[in-house]
Amino acid sequence: MKKILMMLLITISIFLFTGCTDLDLDTDEGEKFSYEVTKSYKADYDIGYYIEGVVTNNKDKDYSYVQIEFICYDKKGNNLGTAMDNTNNLLAKQTWKFKAMGLFTDVKDVDHCDYHEITGW
Repeated sequence: MKKILMMLLITISIFLFTGCTDLDLDTDEGEKFSYEVTKSYKADYDIGYYIEGVVTNNKDKDYSYVQIEFICYDKKGNNLGTAMDNTNNLLAKQTWKFKAMGLFTDVKDVDHCDYHEITGW
């Protein structure tokens, strides 16, 4: 019992002394973010691959940083890399028009890109 109390005390002390007071402990139901892809395409001269759309902040909370990621594949299912975009200061209930970009060795080989995740803090 003493060990458990000591561990709890140490953990609380670390949070207090390091300033970790803005923990994202969303306990209400629902997703923080939702997204819609409106268009995806290869850039001229096969320079990059783009995915455009809109991310919505579904919470009554401001986020100082938000990032969306997609994993892109060729026809054989090989992972070619990641297309991503990010923004600062996505305010409560606000939308953001994103343009995720992937720079791959062989852009012409991109068959499709799957949504991976949206992160924010």
